[in-house]
Amino acid sequence: MIIRKARKKRRTAAPGERGEQILNAALEVFCQKGFSAATIPDIAEQAGVAAGTIYIYYQSKRELFIAVIEKLMVSPVLAIFQNSPGKDFPVTLETALRNRLELLQSDVMNQLPALISEIQRDPELKKLFFEKLIKPFLDQMEIFFKGRIQAGEFRNMNSAVAVRAMGGMMIGLIIMKSLEGETSPLNKLPKEQLLENLMGFIMHGLVADGRAPVTGGKS
Repeated sequence: MIIRKARKKRRTAAPGERGEQILNAALEVFCQKGFSAATIPDIAEQAGVAAGTIYIYYQSKRELFIAVIEKLMVSPVLAIFQNSPGKDFPVTLETALRNRLELLQSDVMNQLPALISEIQRDPELKKLFFEKLIKPFLDQMEIFFKGRIQAGEFRNMNSAVAVRAMGGMMIGLIIMKSLEGETSPLNKLPKEQLLENLMGFIMHGLVADGRAPVTGGKS
């Protein structure tokens, strides 16, 4: 991702807008330099704010990185599922998949696998990533799945496994797209056709109609 040269003059913004400004700048800098090489002064320059301003919002570069990933990967999906009571699951699923496919086809996705790999090399960042993002997200999604199972909309299955299987599928698509590059079918298929295939896979699995389904475990 090409970073535009920041203006030398600091930009004024309302507190909420400034926070968004910092997150957007941090995303660009992290994508260009990676987490380890990026610095708070780099991000401040890109955002057009003083370095000290960033510390008003985030105590460390690690916390800022987690906030960037949360905005990019977690918050949009969680909001879709949390706002879904009363909606049929296929409607919620389609909304979530459309959101993720837009992200999958964006330039930033080419950098995401490298950014995620840096989390594995930094024990403190890895711990923060799990505690602040992964665990709360999985807990909330399990609540959603258990509710649908109890309502009879989903078959009886282990909700923890189901949540991780769906999340793993999307992460796997991101990694495969990055590894395959322009040759990937994920780049060649029209978005609506890709959406249809993913919807069918999640809703109906691999077993052909009329075949006996595999019995799942209890949640």
